[in-house]
Amino acid sequence: MSQFNPTLRRTLGAALVACSAAASAAPWTTIGSAGVVDDADAGLVDFANGEARMAAGAPAGSVLNLRYNIVALDSFQGVNQVAWLARFRDNGNGARVRLSLRQYNTNGTTSTIATFDSNTFAAAAGYQTQILCTAANWDFENGPFYIEAELTKSDGGGQPALGLIKLTNANCTP
Repeated sequence: MSQFNPTLRRTLGAALVACSAAASAAPWTTIGSAGVVDDADAGLVDFANGEARMAAGAPAGSVLNLRYNIVALDSFQGVNQVAWLARFRDNGNGARVRLSLRQYNTNGTTSTIATFDSNTFAAAAGYQTQILCTAANWDFENGPFYIEAELTKSDGGGQPALGLIKLTNANCTP
């Protein structure tokens, strides 16, 4: 019967530990086009290149609502600081992208944990990526978590869009 080389055994063991640590610290990610659209908003959305965009023909005053389910990852347990990255387009006063991290509680109420608002950043003609730091208590036993996205077109020139969302447990300061 052959014996594994002790050095090889230690190396493989260390690699296994490193891989499992990396897997447990994985972020939660989604693309804009993965959102579930409210039935009433089906005519307002344009899905292209993984993005969710307000349809060009949508009238001023339109609000597009999408929801993104957050699954319980190993690293999303208990109280954590969360780096919330979003790639979005807010091209000025006629556009706004608001993302709300929510929990639907087992008692039937909904709690808003944090809100990411494109209006807190300078408008840009193209897409931009911004990060918000917040805190969350990932208590999946008390109910599921989700992100509700609200893309608002308040005038004819507004072109709100959402490209991606990423949540990472991180050492950041809310």
